[in-house]
Amino acid sequence: EWAHEVHGHLGGMPPAIDLKREQLLSQILIACSRDGLINAAHDVSDGGIMQALVEMALRSGVSARTWVPDGLDAFVFAYSESATRAIVVVARSEEQRFTDMCAARNFSATRLGVVDSEAALEPALVIDNVYGETMMLPLTELAEKHFGTLPAVFGPTVG
Repeated sequence: EWAHEVHGHLGGMPPAIDLKREQLLSQILIACSRDGLINAAHDVSDGGIMQALVEMALRSGVSARTWVPDGLDAFVFAYSESATRAIVVVARSEEQRFTDMCAARNFSATRLGVVDSEAALEPALVIDNVYGETMMLPLTELAEKHFGTLPAVFGPTVG
């Protein structure tokens, strides 16, 4: 979408999907859920990590802080729609078990943020980027944009 909207480019080949890795990710998520290692999970697809984080924050109403891992381009990190990825919320007490479970299956796991259910201020999605900047997106503003775009274009729904 970004390439089409910003650069007028629409084409090329989508990334190849490795169905065995997709199956492995599914198995890991099922095992982690069954064993109580994760509190939430969301696939990373359309819109990349940022879209998934926004959807998770809006659904839970809980603040989160994320950062761009070292060595990654901030834009690619945020918006890449590459396959076989998920964001999971892991209790700090279960982080090592989760990491070990992934490593035992040769599946990488990267810590990219923290959840803050006790935020002192208005719930927000906070993003620290590689340029030393911090962006705070209050969940009320995100919800307005996320849920208000289509009604603004097409009018309110008739119930």
